Amino acid sequence: MKVLILGAKGMLGQELVNTYADHDVVAWDREDCDVLDADTSDAKIRELGPELLINAIGYNAVDLAEGEGEEMANKINGEVPGRLARLASDLDIPFVHYGTEYVTDGENAEGYTEDAEMNPLSVYGRSKLAGEKAVMEVGGKGYVIRLSRLFGKPATSEAGKKSFIDIMLGLAKTKDHLDLVDEEESSPTYAPDLAKRTREIVEGHPPGLYHAANSGSCTWHGFAQEIFRLKGVTIDITPVSGKMFPRPAKRPMHCVLLNTKLPPMRPWQEALEDYLKTI
Repeated sequence: MKVLILGAKGMLGQELVNTYADHDVVAWDREDCDVLDADTSDAKIRELGPELLINAIGYNAVDLAEGEGEEMANKINGEVPGRLARLASDLDIPFVHYGTEYVTDGENAEGYTEDAEMNPLSVYGRSKLAGEKAVMEVGGKGYVIRLSRLFGKPATSEAGKKSFIDIMLGLAKTKDHLDLVDEEESSPTYAPDLAKRTREIVEGHPPGLYHAANSGSCTWHGFAQEIFRLKGVTIDITPVSGKMFPRPAKRPMHCVLLNTKLPPMRPWQEALEDYLKTI
């Protein structure tokens, strides 16, 4: 099967390439296919004739989206997914797009199921929800898979960001104390696990919306605690309120993605331990 992966140099994209390595994988990043150039990119995809289209492209500068990045966030996260979904529908092939926990309002401490009503608090969250809705409205063979707090091997693309893990381990080399936000409860998601779950969903389940975060949840402080414990790093960390670090975009306080459609993924702590063994 010919599988086209857009955003192939990203943290998730590179793992999708590995997961589908037994197929005919076409791995495109921005230099290969600029999805903002609708006519050119659509024509190139049509000419390629993929049998599965996976969109691992996203604008994730959450705070920048509140200002100068708003237009780009709305285009990449909101408009492009709908256009790609329509293209995939025309080609009669499955289409996969990825969502985020930032579509929640964070008021439900029990977590959010796939059918829960969403009420994003930020421009970024609203742009991602718009993209989800656009894909679902096309129908056909469209999949939306929500993830949360992605971590894994760093992206090789220019636009790739460092993961929280790499930032924490880097800071621990130069500091002996850190203040860390003990809010924004969510479920860390390991990129290789998400890539494997993506394939499971597409190959064995009907089109629709799925949650695919690793099991369990933590705050940023709790996440860091586990990182340092597993790496044997001794550092003093203090739990603080998010008010200590004012940011343009409002974050949901509780945004755990509950999976009600599939068997649970392994605990995030177990996935984190596996990742830390590789670095």
